[in-house]
Amino acid sequence: MFLLGGGLVLAPVSAAVLLRERPPGPPAPPAPPPRAAPAPPRVASAASLPPGWMPGIARKPIGENFSRGGRAGQRGLILHVQEGEGSLFERFSNPATETSSHFWVSQAGEIEQYVSVHDRSWTQRAGNLEWVSIETSGFTGKPLTGPQVDSVARVFAWGAREHGWPLTVTDSPQGRGLGTHSMGGGAWGGHACPGPVRAGQREDVLDRVRRSRPT
Repeated sequence: MFLLGGGLVLAPVSAAVLLRERPPGPPAPPAPPPRAAPAPPRVASAASLPPGWMPGIARKPIGENFSRGGRAGQRGLILHVQEGEGSLFERFSNPATETSSHFWVSQAGEIEQYVSVHDRSWTQRAGNLEWVSIETSGFTGKPLTGPQVDSVARVFAWGAREHGWPLTVTDSPQGRGLGTHSMGGGAWGGHACPGPVRAGQREDVLDRVRRSRPT
């Protein structure tokens, strides 16, 4: 109790009474359901693959924008630059784009394959008949990252082992080895891709292939 002036005595009010006099608040919202973890990319094993698909990387076949068969040879690999970032699977799956490549490599070194190397991607016109294509994330004037160089080397080492690509740099459509989109001139679309900076890294790619080979 509390004694006030004049002898008036007040009894203390319990906390329970005060709580009952407060208006009830809105009910708490329900907890959101747990988010499902994203599905990991499908990594192909050699035993489960049809011909022309590289094992150990993300296999993401497209249903549009390529031609089945019709390859006239296996001269080697053509280096491209994406002029952008992010996987090209959605773009190459859109029939309106009318373009594709066999492989794509992110700046972190992730590798995706969209088209069997026994089929023709739609990336370098006349060069589609005898050359495999690989897009690399990034922009002209910016070099391939270290992980990209390693991953392009992985693809080339597989092609050298499975399809006889020679460990040489070439700047001729009639050559063999590791070339560039620009070397094909007008017959290949008249592009400057991938630019002199990335073109100049081709020997670095082949050096990594050589170092990865068993002695």
